Amino acid sequence: MPAPCCPRLPALLLAVAILTAPLAAAQDSFPLSDEHKTWLDEEVVYIISDREKNAFERLQSEAEREAFIASFWQRRDPEPLTPENEYRIEHYERIAYATERLGRESATPGWMTDRGRTYIILGPPEEREVFDSVPALYPAELWFYLARDEKLLPPLYILFFREFNAGPYIQYNHLFHEPEDLMPAQSFTPGESRFEAFEFLQEMSPQLAHASITMRADRGIQASLVQPDIEQLQTQTLLSDIARSPHRLLDTGWINGAETGRGLVESEYLFNFVPSAGVTRVLQGPTPESWFVHYAIEIEPQHFTLAREEEGNDYFTRFSLQGEVTTEEGEAVYDFSTEPFLRLNQSDLNRVGARPFAYRGMFPLIAGRFVFRLILKNEARTEYTLFEDKVVMPEGAGPFLSRPLLLHGRPDPEAQGHVWRAARGRIVPNSPGVGALGTPITIAVAAPGHAEVRFRLHPWSADDSRSVPAVLTEDVAVEGGLALWSLATDPLDSGRYVLMAASGEEERSTTLDLIARRSVAVPWGLTDSFDPAAPGALPAALAEQWLRLGDYGQAVGSFEAALAANPNLGRARLVLGRLALDDREPLRAVRLLEPALAQAPEDVRILRVLGDAHRESGNPARAAELYERSLSLTAPGVELLNALGWSLAAAGEPSRAVPYLQRSLEARPDQPEIRELLASLRRGPAPPRP
Repeated sequence: MPAPCCPRLPALLLAVAILTAPLAAAQDSFPLSDEHKTWLDEEVVYIISDREKNAFERLQSEAEREAFIASFWQRRDPEPLTPENEYRIEHYERIAYATERLGRESATPGWMTDRGRTYIILGPPEEREVFDSVPALYPAELWFYLARDEKLLPPLYILFFREFNAGPYIQYNHLFHEPEDLMPAQSFTPGESRFEAFEFLQEMSPQLAHASITMRADRGIQASLVQPDIEQLQTQTLLSDIARSPHRLLDTGWINGAETGRGLVESEYLFNFVPSAGVTRVLQGPTPESWFVHYAIEIEPQHFTLAREEEGNDYFTRFSLQGEVTTEEGEAVYDFSTEPFLRLNQSDLNRVGARPFAYRGMFPLIAGRFVFRLILKNEARTEYTLFEDKVVMPEGAGPFLSRPLLLHGRPDPEAQGHVWRAARGRIVPNSPGVGALGTPITIAVAAPGHAEVRFRLHPWSADDSRSVPAVLTEDVAVEGGLALWSLATDPLDSGRYVLMAASGEEERSTTLDLIARRSVAVPWGLTDSFDPAAPGALPAALAEQWLRLGDYGQAVGSFEAALAANPNLGRARLVLGRLALDDREPLRAVRLLEPALAQAPEDVRILRVLGDAHRESGNPARAAELYERSLSLTAPGVELLNALGWSLAAAGEPSRAVPYLQRSLEARPDQPEIRELLASLRRGPAPPRP
């Protein structure tokens, strides 16, 4: 569809140009392919928002643009559960109609004409009046549209005419046109032409005369007839409203989500961000020195998608959950991933369908200040959401005060499991921090080591809520490490509040939104737990985190504690054995790793490290045996071939060593030491010890 050379800017586009600020130049981006340029500049030019257009132009790959286009149509699908996208189908049908039927009178493609643009944006009019061969009147068409409440548009008259009987139909615009412009070669009294032309049109068609004065079909024309400047501004506002109507009520927050998710999720997920509410809190574990991060991420039902079986009434999806903890400087400390599966029958869906979905979990974490990020992907519709929070972990068993946490009810002492469980029972977090006005709210604070917590409720302030007098204050005793405050909301007004919890010199806060609703729905969902009672599991998990931070002293102590609790932890034995080798204690490494190998005889990592330990402790025959077993299970790298060759030679088997050393030199010729060893083996004398 080539761009036409047309001196007059279409009325609707001119209105948009007048009422919107110039856009900043797009950043350097991946060049648009011809296909994507056609999609952007022709197929969706009238329905894409400026924000979406700018985002599309800034994308950095073909895959991202394809994912954007898929999400663009998905966001506009009126019936997401049907296989067809009715909006997309109708949009392309409108383009086809405009192209075939609305550009015949000129060389301009129909989709680029004023009539074509209006038809694509608003669809077919409820009424169409054609003035094709009326004497003293240019060819004209009057389209009438009923009010479009979903587009926030009133009843409209949209008038088109062929000025000078040439070119395409243009839209009558009250900013430029007067009623007399519709009639060629008519003589009107100077100063009275507007009124006389209106009366002339009134005799032809009252609707046509009305449209020549105002686009609003639901208003009278007397004031605008006398004062045309009133209608000029009104017309430009209406034209702008029409231009924005395809995306006026569209939530474009998904573009922000895509900017956040770039580099964190695959392209097919990138533009399918859904909003969520997340929360983390630190709770004490089974011992005073153990601390766990408990997290929850909550998705409202309108943003949660399930797939339906092709045959049957079950609904299902698979999730991909990825969590990461880093230091405040960005150094990785801990990460985890899981892929839980969810299946519901029709009865289950009816029971939970109107409630938010929540995923909850927990994990131990070493002392320090960290950033926790969680990405939850829903494969049913390649949607994802993301949550990030700062976490402060205490050290040892000293006093601790968490941020206040809104709960759905009081703790349930009968509930099983470890996730979101304190000494006084399992708690259900209210992740969005929203309460119903008139309904009591339970606030919890983890406060081990404290006897009492003072709660205060302040109206929220953009500056400092503590400077605003508290509307409620109460001192609450700490029981089982938890302080629970039952907040009566009857005397309060709706709005945002700040909850303060203080004990001694410590103070923590969070926000509470009170809304005029009868109740707040309790979420349902899935959990992922960590069993702190499993022998050795807790110190082993903490040891891995110390190891990633490079604190080997702390890591060794924790791994040794894990082995003392559970001697069958192969991973602990492997790490301690490797560290023992680094400390030049090969015999200690042997003692650690031989039991591990008995449990996992084909673990290549154990075979390699144990082989190194035996070689360095003076047992080359056992080392060669372990290296050969390793070689049968993994690709033959140069280091492994060299270690095996040295061990066989030292064990008095030079003929077996030679082929492995030859393979090593073939893979990496620049190894003078190996070349010298190979030559000495061929000469016959005993090789030097490694």
